[in-house]
Amino acid sequence: MSGGTRRERLRSLLGLPEAGGDRPPSALVRVPQTSSAEPADAPIHAAGEASPDTADDVSPHAVDEASINTADGDEIPAFLLRPIPDRATGAAVVLIAGHGRGIDDLVATDPVDEYHDGLAHKFVSAGFTVLCPEMISFGRRRFPLPDGSEPYAETESSCGVDAVRHLMHGAPLMGARVADALAAVDALRQLGGVDPQRVAVAGGSGGGAVSLLAAAADSSISAALVATYFCSFEASLCSIRHCPCNIIPGILPEMEMADIAALIAPRPLILEAGERDHIFPIAATRDSFAQLAPVWEALDAVPPELVVTDGGHAFRAERSLSALAERIS
Repeated sequence: MSGGTRRERLRSLLGLPEAGGDRPPSALVRVPQTSSAEPADAPIHAAGEASPDTADDVSPHAVDEASINTADGDEIPAFLLRPIPDRATGAAVVLIAGHGRGIDDLVATDPVDEYHDGLAHKFVSAGFTVLCPEMISFGRRRFPLPDGSEPYAETESSCGVDAVRHLMHGAPLMGARVADALAAVDALRQLGGVDPQRVAVAGGSGGGAVSLLAAAADSSISAALVATYFCSFEASLCSIRHCPCNIIPGILPEMEMADIAALIAPRPLILEAGERDHIFPIAATRDSFAQLAPVWEALDAVPPELVVTDGGHAFRAERSLSALAERIS
């Protein structure tokens, strides 16, 4: 099966439309702010002011609330962070949260979330403009509870209900998340100060799943950083208890994770994994990674890089972030 055919098959399994369709672009608009004199629905063009940088990778930057208006009429809550002018490189990233409180975890600094560790601020410090779209089932996009129910716990998701609802309608929840990530990429490309040819996707765990699948499904995405997810379906999702939001019916036996990652070639792909990750075994990650280099080398491209930390299931974004910045420069 050719790469193009395999990509279309992946899009079909995810419930995405065929690539290259004529669709209106997504738009990034401001969220109403009581202190702002600008209209709430004014498109975002100018860079916001950021707080002074320090040597600390998790130093806080200004976080603007925004909404991504998709071609389908959906409104996706999001956070936008922009580097101070002397740090801006023109590169940008759509950053996807893993399981937890959603996009709030990506911008938390004091204290940082144990998994995400102030990720959005790390990317901004590296010169990236960062757009963090809220994924279905998390934070602001949890499925409404029935009247009289106990409220959601702070880190609780609605993945179980949302996964069933999507599967019963013939498409996986993961596909809807990928579609939202692609809408965010589309919106970010239109932002002033962003080079539309240098927009990457990044995320860890569930956010890594979305990032891997989005970059594989859309060949226009410039690069991908996938943390604590790349492994093999057989060794992880099919052998260890995971959230049902990961289910993509029919993906096996046609496409293992390495086959999906190969669709990103020849574009830059950076992978991060934890030596002690108990839900994405490192041995299977290394075995899958070993299959990738020949694909990039056959296209005269620099092969992917695998960064293995000494930790467990956590996204550190240290060497992996530096590698992404180097490769997308």
